[in-house]
Amino acid sequence: MALRIAVIGAGTVGVGAARRAAELGAEVTIIDRDGPASGSSGRSAAIYNVQTVDPLHVELRTRARELFFELERTRGLPLRKIGNLRVAWTERDLEVLRGVIGVQRGLGLTDEDSVVLDRAGIQALVPDLVTTDLAGGLFGPRDGVIDGAYLTYAVLHSAIDRGARYLKARVASYEKRGAQHVIGTDQGEVTADVVINAAGAWAGKVGALMAVDVPVLPQVHDIVKVRLADALPYTVPMVNLYMPGSAGEALYFRQLDARTLLAGFHTYDVLEDQPIVDPDDYRSEVQPDYVEAIRDALAERFPVPGLEVVPGWTGLYPLSPDGEFLIGPEESDPTLVTATGLGGVGVTSGCIAGYLASEWAVLGTPTTLAGAERWLPSRFTKNGAAA
Repeated sequence: MALRIAVIGAGTVGVGAARRAAELGAEVTIIDRDGPASGSSGRSAAIYNVQTVDPLHVELRTRARELFFELERTRGLPLRKIGNLRVAWTERDLEVLRGVIGVQRGLGLTDEDSVVLDRAGIQALVPDLVTTDLAGGLFGPRDGVIDGAYLTYAVLHSAIDRGARYLKARVASYEKRGAQHVIGTDQGEVTADVVINAAGAWAGKVGALMAVDVPVLPQVHDIVKVRLADALPYTVPMVNLYMPGSAGEALYFRQLDARTLLAGFHTYDVLEDQPIVDPDDYRSEVQPDYVEAIRDALAERFPVPGLEVVPGWTGLYPLSPDGEFLIGPEESDPTLVTATGLGGVGVTSGCIAGYLASEWAVLGTPTTLAGAERWLPSRFTKNGAAA
């Protein structure tokens, strides 16, 4: 009899988990209350890239991008390869980014995937960017824009093609009957041998239902639109001024259409000056002071005449206390697998995070990436209690 797996949450992580579990021969049911990509996956800045600094994250993003390219070929997944630029503020930052090139080359990537640029190279790429205080940057020509909702549906349908079942339903109850997990929904009961909690910002609530403390910390992040007085004679790539490991947030912006940019502030970390929110009750409107802050940052960094900054939308970063992912079996019950904590990189990384969760569930160990054990939820526990 096939292993029965229930996946709760149909964002990028959940659909990735469903696809991989079905590939591995499991009987999969994926459950979501509001529909695919109804949470953070459908409210992102919609970018993908392999230009980060931690080797494990570089490999995860590389595997995710391979999946995106496959879906582009086989399912028509639209990818706008406008490129992704991560800047280096100092020579030390630039040396770190040169090290990333070495990691990427070890994964089989080439100059078509990433190149180190000096200040002049950045200026040629983005002529209106102020570069006087930059040391250089890392540019990925094949990175760019991916629609989170489109991606989620594409992976979900590929999971269904492999035998997974999708159930739009509200999870109302949970109990453990012997070795079986019984999930009560408004569409009936789902019985499983393993449950994967891929509920993103809601993973804490799902965990509480199952008497598991999932330390996910949802914070609201805003996105604004930047209207251009005139179309620029070049495409603005994703420009990311945040260097991983830096404190606080930093500006990012990218082309949306010929006369519009998207912009915001990004970080990997929990912000101490921002509240932890209830994912069922958080503000949906962009705050005026945020719009003003983006306007000021763009005036300093991208001083194109006539820019008009207007509110866009809000979404949630499901963060963990240390800013790292939470992926793997729970110490109190290894047949409960958690997969959340992806912060602002769920579209970029979520599908393969889901793969890892399913490999823990079906195989007992992750096989897509070596070293993923560092994301185990048990790092936050001591004597069975949250540390």
